[in-house]
Amino acid sequence: MLNLIKNFISVSGPNWGVGASLLKHWYLSVIQPSILYGSAVWGGSFTVKNINTLFSIQRLALLKISKSYRTCPTNALNVFLGIPPLHVVAKGLFIKFQIWKLRNNSFNFIDIDNLDKFIEINNIELKYKILEFPLSIENTDFEVYTDGSGIDGNIGASVCIFNNNICTNTFQFRLSSFNSVFQAELAAINFAAGWAVDNGARINIFTDSLSSIEALRKSNSKSKYLNEIKNNMFNAIGSVGLSWVKAHAGIPGNELADQYAKDAAVNGNFLAMPAPYTFLKKFIKKFILDNWQQHWEESKSGCRVREFIPHVDFTLLTHN
Repeated sequence: MLNLIKNFISVSGPNWGVGASLLKHWYLSVIQPSILYGSAVWGGSFTVKNINTLFSIQRLALLKISKSYRTCPTNALNVFLGIPPLHVVAKGLFIKFQIWKLRNNSFNFIDIDNLDKFIEINNIELKYKILEFPLSIENTDFEVYTDGSGIDGNIGASVCIFNNNICTNTFQFRLSSFNSVFQAELAAINFAAGWAVDNGARINIFTDSLSSIEALRKSNSKSKYLNEIKNNMFNAIGSVGLSWVKAHAGIPGNELADQYAKDAAVNGNFLAMPAPYTFLKKFIKKFILDNWQQHWEESKSGCRVREFIPHVDFTLLTHN
């Protein structure tokens, strides 16, 4: 770790060297993870001495990025650069580990039973790892357009069944606010494939979610939710074609599915599915920001700076 810090310090001087933006990226992607290695275990509590030690280590990097005077308080450097104190980040990583890995239900988060989880890739049968559907199949009974949408925190999914260019049936689903549009897109595709199997139909599915198609093809997906969908859709191989269409390009089926998905976000039938890992990451990011803000407000140093910058912000980057 000391070598990393030395290398970091050596690439820039007061009037030369790597720019602040690149240095900040370097710090956040290399230096900080190295310093906080293992914080998922030890980051739950800190003494004043622990916090001061982390500040003294971090200060070296903050001074190098900002090119500030050495008299500038460390708390102020954190705020100027949009880089939170290490002990706050460590606490966030500790909580994330407690929730995601240990399934600890005591952090005022959603019920752990409603949270997705990672599974061991080696435990997934090979036939389910990569799903390859043809872009289209012949002699189909229906064309199906699917879509997912998010409006004002509401998430919806829709499936529109077409026969000879006429919409003969629609399905609308409302998801929880903690779900993602990506999950809604996958849920719609999964429902359409299941509908084809249940009804003994041959269909071509059209979606504007390229990320969903790519997710079905990936062999290294650890999400339990995604792998359950892949298991379900495996049964539809041979009965389903799956292809991407451009969104908002005037394709009638896609436009209709988009309208129904937006309406479904409020009025659809409720469809339960687990919160994704990204939801937990947003929760932890907010936890870090809120605790950093509290630390900044209660700090005895940086009072003059606080008059001009009362609120902390990850995106801030002020330097000489």
